[in-house]
Amino acid sequence: MRHLFLFIACLWFSSVFAQSPLTSNSFNYHLIDRYEILSGEISVDLFTGIKPLRRDAVSTFASKIKPISSVDSFNKTYLLNDNVIFSQATSANTTKPILKRFYKVQNALFYVNEPRFKLIVNPVLGFSGGNDLEDSISTFRNSRGFELRGTIGNKVGFYSYALENQYRFPSYIREKHQTTDVVNGATLAKPFGSQGRDFFNVAGYITFSPIEEIMVQFGHDKNFLGNGYRSLILSDLAAPHPFLKINTKVWKINYTNLFSQHIDYRGYAEKKASLRKYSALHQLSVNVGKNLTLGLFENVIFDRQDSTESGSYEISYLNPLIFYRAVEHGLNSSDNVMLGFDWKWNFLNRFSFYGQFVLDEFIKNEFFDPSSTSWVNKNGLQAGLKYMNVANVNNLDLQLEFNQVRPHTYQHEFKSQNWIHYDQSLAHPLGANFRETVAIVRYQPINRLTTSLVYSYSKQGIDSSNTSINFGGDITRDIEGLQNKANVTLFQGIENIVGTFTFDASYMLYHNLFIDAGILFRTQSNPLLVQNNNTTLLHLGLRLNTAAFDYRQ
Repeated sequence: MRHLFLFIACLWFSSVFAQSPLTSNSFNYHLIDRYEILSGEISVDLFTGIKPLRRDAVSTFASKIKPISSVDSFNKTYLLNDNVIFSQATSANTTKPILKRFYKVQNALFYVNEPRFKLIVNPVLGFSGGNDLEDSISTFRNSRGFELRGTIGNKVGFYSYALENQYRFPSYIREKHQTTDVVNGATLAKPFGSQGRDFFNVAGYITFSPIEEIMVQFGHDKNFLGNGYRSLILSDLAAPHPFLKINTKVWKINYTNLFSQHIDYRGYAEKKASLRKYSALHQLSVNVGKNLTLGLFENVIFDRQDSTESGSYEISYLNPLIFYRAVEHGLNSSDNVMLGFDWKWNFLNRFSFYGQFVLDEFIKNEFFDPSSTSWVNKNGLQAGLKYMNVANVNNLDLQLEFNQVRPHTYQHEFKSQNWIHYDQSLAHPLGANFRETVAIVRYQPINRLTTSLVYSYSKQGIDSSNTSINFGGDITRDIEGLQNKANVTLFQGIENIVGTFTFDASYMLYHNLFIDAGILFRTQSNPLLVQNNNTTLLHLGLRLNTAAFDYRQ
């Protein structure tokens, strides 16, 4: 890794003048999508398929929003206030700061606004409780922490986030985690009380720009590629990890290089060593005309743990422009390469059609043969539609999404090169061998109140255990010794069906201070269950500067 750090150091000392951006909160993404679609044009300020979004770009974008309702005006002001470091919005100022020092602006407990130094310090809090009518154990969330972000000398941006959590999850999530020491979105999780978990969420990074068109970010966090509710390329559901991201934006082109380190988790309780593995990804997006964005991506995940490799980081993958499949072939390596494309088409000032296609293996004769059921046809497809102001009702938005992934996609000959981190999928949470449909209705009837209805239905072929026949759904398993390679079909194995319906409402009491209430209905059926696994969960919570917990894991 010393080559990687030398590369970072060279970039650091080449930093000259551009103000370094910070990345925005995930619960703002729908607002960005909404106003870009309504504007009738793809934004030239940001590429929404690369997340987290840049705060400087969000600020510039928000300043151009043309409200058509009082709710739109409120949302525009909210986005500007939330990015006050870059917008310098006077609307963010408070008339009566606490003790003359705290909450001088609405989105910061403590705010420093000097010409060459900006700083925001905030508490991060999340408290909730719930009752599952089908379960004797209640649920809760108890999260406390802080975040700080800022810029130094208009050259360097920094961010740090730490959150300590105690959770007791609903029964279907507890069952998923009962055989492991991790929980989704975190690394190690200790037992807490009666069937609870105690764990940390931490993130931090620095940003800088050698020239205005290039942004470099180095740190420990998550990334997301795509415009959907899910991503089949790279999702932010798994635990944070170290990464170096180089983003180049010129003309109508956005090019992202992402070099990451992941953990090949071997088990904490057994004191087995958890080995490092690495990924290198590049993604090219191009705006075609005013309404269409097309993207290509390629990713390689690799380690150097077997006897045929050199035992060191593969420096060839640091080339930001190289074709990874050609490099892998030239090295005669066993690395796992995945490629594909994505798209977004905004049309009629109301709609956005988006999607992704991922290809984890390509054998021409098998791929183009419609009757082929070979295991090498490892691929996934996403297609989605967003509809803003449904039936001319302001702030009533609809999203429909379809996801399908063939068996054994993201798996590799060696588990250490699967597309996972800490035994968590780096793409879709279901892994592979599934088909999923999601419908989301969002409505903001008044300024501070947002509501959402979400229905999801999935069918997946699963294994009876992690030592039984590998049917290709559990991507924490390798494909060594795979018994069936000629007749691999979607949903093979034990058919597992999950249907989920949620209604959630959030009221913003103060900037980024929300009171949440919701209800979840979930049913799961498969031949391994004596009876259907049903959940009816009522929950209520309060949170500050953090997103609501997503029960649809």
